[in-house]
Amino acid sequence: MASWLPETLFEIVGQGPAPSKDYYQLLVTRSQVIFRWWKISLRSEYRSAKPGETKDSHGAFLENSHLQEMKEGREEKRKFGGVQIALIFGARILDYVFNLCEGKFDFLERLSDNLLLSIISYLDLEDIARLSQTSRRFAKPFKQETQKPLKYHAGK
Repeated sequence: MASWLPETLFEIVGQGPAPSKDYYQLLVTRSQVIFRWWKISLRSEYRSAKPGETKDSHGAFLENSHLQEMKEGREEKRKFGGVQIALIFGARILDYVFNLCEGKFDFLERLSDNLLLSIISYLDLEDIARLSQTSRRFAKPFKQETQKPLKYHAGK
């Protein structure tokens, strides 16, 4: 893995699907996938519920991507996996996390705007137009530029 990548590769927080009020955090680091949850409920049986956290290595997460249940003593814990992540954050987020765990990083998405503009300055105009259509990230540096009228000079 590239050493210049930050420790935290991806982080997202959200609320569970209705009617749940539970709060979730998904964090992907260079070596782990961390899933945290906070039970939010007015019911008396959940008032003493403590926040939970599970950690898996990238390989273990990929192997255990389906929902599994583990029994520890009298408590029943759910091991996080692909099904829970897809239900809470959506299938696109799940695919993105799988790609990160498999080492498929989108390095261009992580570039600063200044560096991206510097690289793009070496491309032809047609290539720049195509690149700006591939992702919102690549269209962002051009939004301010496209609000001003562009003048093109025809060759003689």
